[in-house]
Amino acid sequence: MSKVVRLPKFWVLAIGQGVLVVGTAAVWFYVRTVAYLAGPPDPDTYAWTWGFQLMVFAVVWLPAILLCVGILLAFERIALGPYYRATALREDRHEG
Repeated sequence: MSKVVRLPKFWVLAIGQGVLVVGTAAVWFYVRTVAYLAGPPDPDTYAWTWGFQLMVFAVVWLPAILLCVGILLAFERIALGPYYRATALREDRHEG
């Protein structure tokens, strides 16, 4: 019998959490940018374009959001480490 290789549950949840946060940040960027561009003209005409807003989001906001999610995932991994180790030991005993 071939053994099925699965990702650990933590990594599946971590990837899901990352995708959810990036998706939420993209929606936030879109809503915020539409509101800004619909407002009264800004004296800084270069800032009143989708390209500039996307660049600021990609350079400033997205890395900050990903850093915060990474720190949160590190705390989750540390806090839930004993649970994941116990689950892995239980699964190994049942397979053997």
